[in-house]
Amino acid sequence: MHIAEFTHALAERLPGWQPSRAAVPIATDPASNRIWDSGPLPYSAFQTDDVQRSVLTHRWGLQLYVMPRPHRPQEYLVLPMLPANTSHQHVQGLRAPRGIAVPADPVRAAPRVHRQLLADYRFAAPTAIRRSSPGHLQVHVTFDDRQRPRIRTGYIGAFTELLAHGGFLLDPATGECHLPDTLTPEQTRRQLIKSLQRLRHRDFHITMHATQGSRSHPPLRPANPGKGAPPISPTDDAFVRYRLSLLRRASRPSSRLPRWVRLAPRPAARRHHGACVCAARN
Repeated sequence: MHIAEFTHALAERLPGWQPSRAAVPIATDPASNRIWDSGPLPYSAFQTDDVQRSVLTHRWGLQLYVMPRPHRPQEYLVLPMLPANTSHQHVQGLRAPRGIAVPADPVRAAPRVHRQLLADYRFAAPTAIRRSSPGHLQVHVTFDDRQRPRIRTGYIGAFTELLAHGGFLLDPATGECHLPDTLTPEQTRRQLIKSLQRLRHRDFHITMHATQGSRSHPPLRPANPGKGAPPISPTDDAFVRYRLSLLRRASRPSSRLPRWVRLAPRPAARRHHGACVCAARN
């Protein structure tokens, strides 16, 4: 089974994960520098010209490096990559999720990825992402040589907005969010403005860096804060529900959760407008 076919079949069995559009030779692949843990992969394998890789991306800013296992045609390697916006310095001192070998059959490989890799990866990644944050609720936008936007942030809620709803991709070589090269400059401009507006409505502060200097765009506040639904918190997404499920498991004696789970604040309960409960002692 070809790497692209295997990756697409594996993604169908891993909810929330999307395969890359094309396979890339690993000998010239800069994304290999962002592998967090290479597992059973020997370093010499990267010098092989005829081996290709693919990447699976999750909307939380996570990526999996998928490639055939050298000298074992019936196996593939699934390796965790550094989370979005992070470098190797952001994961120092963290227990790295281990890369694993899986059968070349996607039906058998998917459960093994779930059991042996994804749980540890989701435990460790949020701490690294938080360490990489450029500031409180900050989103930084730069432009490459072709004047196409590259976005960096340290918030999973922002990654979810960009990757799941904004049409952005996550560059496995840099960990930055970017728009597809197939878009025209005008389409890129419109999509960027739309996504940044949505982030500002979610209380994010946007800083745009260009050759003329930097421009700051503060969060957008609702016109009538007392009416309608309250603004969405930057962490009010599926990740919060996942984190709370971990907190509930902490009550079990055998649970051993990382420090970021135990100390993470629970989201505040929403207040109902016009309702007030008072207690008085006689």
